[in-house]
Order: sequence, then C-alpha cells, then structure tokens
Amino acid sequence: MVIFLLSRLRMKKLLYGLAIIVFAACSTDGLVPCEKEGTQGELCREYRYLNDSPKGYVAFEQQGDSLQISDYYSESLKLIKTIRQQFEHGRIIVISEQYPNEDSRIQTWHYNETDSLERIVFGPNDSAVHIDYAQEKRHLESYFRGAELDRYFEYRYYQDDGKLYRIYAYNAMDSLLSYRQFDYFSTGQNRVSFYTSEHKLMGRRVYNSQNGVINSVQFTDTTGTVTERTDYLYDATLNLTEKVERKGDQNFKSVFIYY
Repeated sequence: MVIFLLSRLRMKKLLYGLAIIVFAACSTDGLVPCEKEGTQGELCREYRYLNDSPKGYVAFEQQGDSLQISDYYSESLKLIKTIRQQFEHGRIIVISEQYPNEDSRIQTWHYNETDSLERIVFGPNDSAVHIDYAQEKRHLESYFRGAELDRYFEYRYYQDDGKLYRIYAYNAMDSLLSYRQFDYFSTGQNRVSFYTSEHKLMGRRVYNSQNGVINSVQFTDTTGTVTERTDYLYDATLNLTEKVERKGDQNFKSVFIYY
C-alpha cells in the first residue's frame, strides 16, 4: 500500500512537471488534457495567455447538479483562488471565493415567488443588491453598503416588443450619473451606447452574432475608432473553444477544453 501511494505521488509530481513544461512552451494545440473524469461535452479547463505568454489556467469541476468548483492557478501551477457555486433547483444560491491566505468572500442569492433573482447579499450583510420587478421585468436594481443606499439603476423597455432599450444610473441623491441605450438590428447585430448625464456619447459596444451565438464584440470611442475587440471561436457543437481580447497593444487569450 505504501509503495502504491509513493508511486502515485511520484506520478503526480511528474504530471505536474510535465504540465509546467508543456503549458509554458506549447501553443494551444498541445494543452494538458483533463486529469479527472467528467461528463462528455462539459467544460474542463480554461488556459489563459497575455501576448502569447501563459498566465495560468482555471480547472472546472461539476459535482452533480448542486456544486460547481473553479480552481484558479498561476503559470507555475500555484493555486490562487477557488470559486464554489452552489445550486438548488437549477438556481445559484451561494457563491464563495476562497483564497489560500485570505478570508473567503461569500455572496448569497435570494429569489422571489416567481423564481426571479430578488437579492444578493455580500458577506454577513456588508453590502447587497436589491432587484424590483414590474410586470415580471427587472425595473430597479439598487446597491446598498450596509443599510445605506449607494446607487441604483432603472430599466426601461420598448412597449411594442418588450425589449430592453435603456438603463439609467442614479446616485443615492437621485441624480442621474449616466445611461445606456440598447439598439437591435435584423442583421444579428446589437449595440449598446454609453452616455453621460449630459447626454454626451462616451462610446459604443457592438455585438455581432451568428448561428445564435456571439462571434465578436467591439468597443468604439466617440470618434468611431475601435479601441477594444473580442473574438469568439466555437466547435461544431457550439462549445466556446477560444476567446481573444485586444486592448491597445495587449492581447488576452483564453483557450477552453472539454471532456
């Protein structure tokens, strides 16, 4: 039994060593496969890169329908944090962020009688988000620090098709801070425009979709210049396989592998 355990320990160290070598030197074609068994088609890992240099990865584990675990590792395979999402009847009820040398951060999610998200509480009640509905649509989203209102958002919808068309942001004194305008196009393109309280355009984010999934998102400044762009690649079953974000001279890339 001792020999067996030692052999497993040596094998684990060997696999970790190989993982570091492969992860540091490989392109996205030679990534380390999933170590544990999982349901076919289920997300296993997300490998992260900055300007083609490895920046760690996230390992995902699904335990039935009640728990999803995400372990975040550095490029040297050091555990950075663990996010645990607990589910009940298909709904998130608790999200906890656990750190090796820091206190955990916990948020609890609460729902109303129609199963719509009604409140998110951070910590023992350090801060919270309260959500109010009108005609089964989100109407107000209020952010509290302790018992004090910090800011809130008001949602408006088109009367003909019920789609969201604007979100207003206010401070605790009911002064308008900014707002977002939503536009929808028959081409599969959707657009969000950002305005100041004085109605000055700050920029636009455009979503381009195909086959029911988003394939690119770009942000343009007030001159129409693209300052940020994200591209998404999918496999034949529409699982996301690669995401590339470009901001200035930096490229952030994530590669996703599945069981």
